[in-house]
Amino acid sequence: MTPLERRCRWLLRAYPAWYRRDRAWEMLDTLLEASQPGQSWPSLRDARALVTGGLRLRGWTWSLSMLWVVAGIVSTGYTFYLTTRPYTWADYDVGIGIQGWSTDPVAVQTAIVLATVASLALPLPALIAGFIRLRGSRPRRWPRIAAWAGAWIAGFALTYQATVWGNYPCSATAENCPAIPSPAVVSWGELGICAAWVALGAAMTWILAGPAHRWDGPGASRRPSAKPAAGRPVP
Repeated sequence: MTPLERRCRWLLRAYPAWYRRDRAWEMLDTLLEASQPGQSWPSLRDARALVTGGLRLRGWTWSLSMLWVVAGIVSTGYTFYLTTRPYTWADYDVGIGIQGWSTDPVAVQTAIVLATVASLALPLPALIAGFIRLRGSRPRRWPRIAAWAGAWIAGFALTYQATVWGNYPCSATAENCPAIPSPAVVSWGELGICAAWVALGAAMTWILAGPAHRWDGPGASRRPSAKPAAGRPVP
């Protein structure tokens, strides 16, 4: 396997599994035939086309859900970061209400603002979009609908738990809380919550497995399907 083929196979993972089973080798062969001799990386144009095509097939519901997951990981990671360093009143931004905000790099501040907005704005639209996509009128979809509601609840539980652990020891007893809201105690639990967010993203991907639209399904295209040869695994 050439480096170009290996990297193209990774890019093809932007597409959902049901699409890769039907079209992966056709797309991979097309990319390799159009490449230049000695080329080891796919062109920027091909990479952008693969990623955007895969995201489009996965649908808006999946994209919104993954943005929520990323926001949860970023927020939880920042909470863990805050517990790794003590700070004083000079580091506490009273207006924002975030410890050490004024000393954080601009890139970190921007990421936290975007993550906070996404955490507040995306959960309800993602929940409703998931119910619409899964189409509750179909009896066989009810287990996935129940799992989707459970995933939504789990996301809020992870957010709440990260907040509680981030305030330790203030969340335990009032006597343990210092004069300023800095625990000065590393809260390692946030790392586990970040891993749980990743697992939740994988679960949401499984729940939403399948075409977002009827016309996206296997066999819906008029183009002939290129079946992989015997012994060739799906990329």
